[in-house]
Amino acid sequence: MSDKKRTKLYLEPLDGEPEATPGAPAEPSSTSSTGGAAPADAPGTSRSPMPVSFEPIGGPARRPGAEDTDLANTNPANTDGDDTEADARPTSRTSRRRPASETRIDVASGADPLDTRPRGSSIVLAAVLGVFGVAAAIVVWWTAVQTMGGQEYDNLAYAGFASSLPGWLSATAGLLAQSMSLGGLHIAFSAVIDVIIGIVAAVIVVSRKRWRLLVQLLVLAVVAFAAAELLKGMLPRPLLNMSQLNVGNTAPSGHTAMAAVAAVALACAVPRVLRALFAILGALYTVLVGCSVVVIGAHRPSDVIMAVLLVGGLTLIMLACTRGSGMDPLGTRMSSATVQIVGTVMIVGGLMATVYGLYLVWQLGPGLQYSARWAANGARVSGTVLIFAVATLVFGAVLALRHVTAAPLSKAGLVGAPPAPPKRR
Repeated sequence: MSDKKRTKLYLEPLDGEPEATPGAPAEPSSTSSTGGAAPADAPGTSRSPMPVSFEPIGGPARRPGAEDTDLANTNPANTDGDDTEADARPTSRTSRRRPASETRIDVASGADPLDTRPRGSSIVLAAVLGVFGVAAAIVVWWTAVQTMGGQEYDNLAYAGFASSLPGWLSATAGLLAQSMSLGGLHIAFSAVIDVIIGIVAAVIVVSRKRWRLLVQLLVLAVVAFAAAELLKGMLPRPLLNMSQLNVGNTAPSGHTAMAAVAAVALACAVPRVLRALFAILGALYTVLVGCSVVVIGAHRPSDVIMAVLLVGGLTLIMLACTRGSGMDPLGTRMSSATVQIVGTVMIVGGLMATVYGLYLVWQLGPGLQYSARWAANGARVSGTVLIFAVATLVFGAVLALRHVTAAPLSKAGLVGAPPAPPKRR
């Protein structure tokens, strides 16, 4: 309710009001609070209809040349006799209203933090899991190299490793282990495939204009390769088991690290609809390359496992630094049932296979002291299981963390359109 005084209006004929005809009934009062046309003439009167004028009592005279619409713009129930203030009131109300651009998030200006970076919980999760992966790689090296049982286990799994693999897996691993000579350099087929996969990943990232992701993947490749090569020459390997076949240090495996980096880069570069597929293919390719370097006697199983864990940890740390163009564009960030299902299956399956492989290693404890034949067979089988388990677990974690950093979730729900329910046939 307004506390302003109501404006009283009166009707005033322009030419004055004529005298009433003798014997004619008196005319009703022409005063109205809302204004209107003059009442119709009573029967028997000679008065002709005359225009009327509306003017607030005590208010100023109408402005010369003012339009008739001025009255329509004035609210008679909420005026105080000042036409100027009444005309300006709608404008002042409009000026006090907050523009629409201020009431909603301006995507172009990046006012919403989710436009430029993932949620804080996703960043923390990726960083924590990344550090855990690197720490797990160190634990694997320490157990396999700095303990008598670890060196004995590696030696038993190292000798005759190809005999424990299925025929198709052994043949494929042997093919990847072959090399070609170029100008006196021996280049393995797996290295050529790594380069091709890396080029394809770079082309996809450039075509999708993910410039920050391109820089991240390049840094990941350089850091992973440098870590694998530097650690191989820096880490000590004490001679605890006199029956070991190779005295020099071979941890971590450089070929396996490069294969894992190439596969991870491709899985992170492709669009959301293809990430789950390429995560599965990347895990399988990494397992094949890891088995191939053990088949030819270049590395031990622990070297392969350490390389996969190291690359997985560095990849998750890289995903924790996702910003800007490394994420999916606005409007395309949504949940993915395929990523959720495949990622969950790979993580859970990898964990279960890891537990099973460690259980097999634990069962081999009594036979490791005497290098029993049954212990040797068990070491080869458990080594294959652990390589497969760790690769599956790492790529499942990369798949899940890549999605939550590329398509961040807000507290209000999904950023972008949620997935449509399945249509009933």
